[in-house]
Amino acid sequence: MKFSAKFSFFCVLFFFFIFHGIAQVNSLSVRDLSTVHIDEISDEDIEAYFIKAKENGVSEQNMYRLLLDKGMPREEINKLEERLSKLSFKSSNNEKKSTQVPESTAVNPNSKNRYPDADSSRIPSQVNKIDISIFGSELFATNSLVFEPNLRIATPAGYILGPDDELVINIFGYSEKTYNLRVNEEGSIYIPQVGPISVNGLSMDQATTKIRSKLASTIYKAINSGQTSIQVSLGKIRSIRVTVIGESKKPGSYTVSSLTTLFNLLYLCGGPSDFGSYRKIELIRGNQLKRTVDLYGFLTKGDQKDNVLLQEGDVVRIPYYKTRIILNGNVKHKGKYELVEGETFENVLQFSGGFADDAYKAGITIYQLTENERKITDLARDRFNSYKPSSSDSIVVGKLLDNYENKLTIKGAIMRPGDYELSQNLSLKELIVKAGGVKEDVYSKRGSISRLNFNRTPVQVSFDIDSVLNGSSVILLKKNDKITLYSIFDLRNQNEIIIDGFIRKPGTYEWAENISLRDIILAAGGLTLPGDLTKIEIARVAENVDITELNYKQAEILNIDLSDTVAMKDVILRPFDIIHIRQQAGYTTRRMVFIEGEVTNPGRYTLKMSGDRISDLLERSGGFRPNADTSALIIRRLAKKNQTTEDRERIFSKILKIEEDSIHSNQTIRKEIFKDYENISIDLKKALNERNESENMVLEDGDVITIERNTNLVKVSGEVYFPTIIPYKKGTNLKYYIQKSGSYTPLAYKKGALVIYPDGKAKKVKSFLFFRNYPEVVSRSEIIIPQKSDRNKQRISLGEWSVVISSLAIIANVIINIRK
Repeated sequence: MKFSAKFSFFCVLFFFFIFHGIAQVNSLSVRDLSTVHIDEISDEDIEAYFIKAKENGVSEQNMYRLLLDKGMPREEINKLEERLSKLSFKSSNNEKKSTQVPESTAVNPNSKNRYPDADSSRIPSQVNKIDISIFGSELFATNSLVFEPNLRIATPAGYILGPDDELVINIFGYSEKTYNLRVNEEGSIYIPQVGPISVNGLSMDQATTKIRSKLASTIYKAINSGQTSIQVSLGKIRSIRVTVIGESKKPGSYTVSSLTTLFNLLYLCGGPSDFGSYRKIELIRGNQLKRTVDLYGFLTKGDQKDNVLLQEGDVVRIPYYKTRIILNGNVKHKGKYELVEGETFENVLQFSGGFADDAYKAGITIYQLTENERKITDLARDRFNSYKPSSSDSIVVGKLLDNYENKLTIKGAIMRPGDYELSQNLSLKELIVKAGGVKEDVYSKRGSISRLNFNRTPVQVSFDIDSVLNGSSVILLKKNDKITLYSIFDLRNQNEIIIDGFIRKPGTYEWAENISLRDIILAAGGLTLPGDLTKIEIARVAENVDITELNYKQAEILNIDLSDTVAMKDVILRPFDIIHIRQQAGYTTRRMVFIEGEVTNPGRYTLKMSGDRISDLLERSGGFRPNADTSALIIRRLAKKNQTTEDRERIFSKILKIEEDSIHSNQTIRKEIFKDYENISIDLKKALNERNESENMVLEDGDVITIERNTNLVKVSGEVYFPTIIPYKKGTNLKYYIQKSGSYTPLAYKKGALVIYPDGKAKKVKSFLFFRNYPEVVSRSEIIIPQKSDRNKQRISLGEWSVVISSLAIIANVIINIRK
């Protein structure tokens, strides 16, 4: 199964469990969504998931929280939010709900598209159209049963007995006896020799008193004297049936234990829906309103006074909310908050945990809905405790501006640069003293202050530092002033010396007064081996130049000899001198070559003479081995970087037209063509016959000479019926090997038949009238029969043919080596 198929199956399974109840998620065996990629899900699938979630009472925000709990990366959840916000079906759903929630001002705190609040204290109304969560909804979105009834506690004092409860009666003292008695359908327990005792509707304390009285008056009379004691406890508990109605995510009837509380039931039913109230949940018992529950007491203070035990037949009703507002911006907990009558914005602020540290606390912005349109209200701090929000208000708390009311900045040639407090009537002299005073290198004739005018335009104020410090000039500072004290070194040129050539650490060095040539050579690590102390050249800036002359002097050149260690001559350098260290006359680096293959002593050799040739190296290496191919050799020489990749590709494509099967499919051959060195094929017979023969090349540093083994094989490829390798037969020509390969195929281009020799040269079939002259074939040759097509008609330049032939010679050698 492919990954995409697995992913689709996994997503369908995951959403199926989520949209069929939170309690069922706990039984889901597949829990990891860390590898989910939203981009791989179609819009149709996302629409189906979203609609299914809404039908099962799961809000969009709760869906995001559940996906996050299951390990889905935050980036993928943000992608899902963006996809949902763009789909038309969601837009229509939002329009239907616009009378309830002002979604134009709602912001998802987890969305990467939320308003950044970087430098603004207010948030525009068109920020984001994705709902933020309802305060308290996260309590019912978790996967852990935090409100599961605890069955291992002592029986609550207010517990009311009923049918199917089990009472455990322990009698100890003068008499000892234990009774495990079930309350029957009539609400009674039966004690042998005592009779039935009705306990239905009694609390545990009441039932204990009644049972003690009955036993003391019958068979256990020692109870009255205290010689016998009795203890009544609850054994097995019964199940009760309760009902949830109204705006619950999963309304209906529930069978629960008799120790279930109201909060347990709210969790089982998924809590209030998107339109359900958190502040006025009703507990109806015996057709009468028993209690009105406000969950905010538990959510904000942990108060569980409303977490009462449920009884058989209880009905929990969740009504619609009446007033709900959106609180967004720089508060500790953004969300939708429900208000009851009489509550103000100060109460909302307490529910949210208060302002964030960087919040703008002097005022807030309220986006409201009227009967016809929207409006904005600015609310000052003194009205927080009196303003009573209306339903659908969207309240935004801005961010504190990144401004300081009393900040100064001083920098430059000052002991302690940085930010300082602006106190009343603070002068520039007082600030300099507070900052530790000026440095020794301060330029005392000039400093500057950058400040802003009342219209926010910048202005520069200059001052004399000496006048400020001696008190003759008093400058009072203003808010956000930036003071700069300059250094005398800021006004000087950056004096440098450059040294290059045969020196260990060439580069640019700082000039200093009285620095000498020997000093800078030592600082640069000294001369390298080829460096010449006798011919050091210093290029110095020419002074008093007459540029009106046709050939005026541009620089002074000094030639220095430091080789005389007795005299210890030296030169004092000036700024901007350029020193060149030359190479010693007659110094040459050693050149080395490598010979490999079928010679007596292969290995690395140092060239003795500048004109050493192939014959010289073969003589030093001991000559050929018996199996060597003495007709040709190959020299690998470092390639010149004058051929672009495009040129090689173009030539390579033409080679493919000649033999596509043996080149394009063989990565080894392709690597050979695009290598960083060039191969030179040599005719050894000519090279060894005469020293000055052109084939007897002069060797270069880094050359690798290869003497191949004589394989006595010929390769035939291309348009023949049986491309193969055939043993070499002396005196035969191309026609013989074509016949051995099964002859030409109908697609063969016979005139283009080509023989590539081991030395890189090539010959093709020559035709005259009806006669054909087939070239001779030698050992280690390759015969290529191209295919008949329009490509054969394309002309190749002479320069390109030379590269093609050279490349094919390389290919022949590589293929033969591969076959070996």
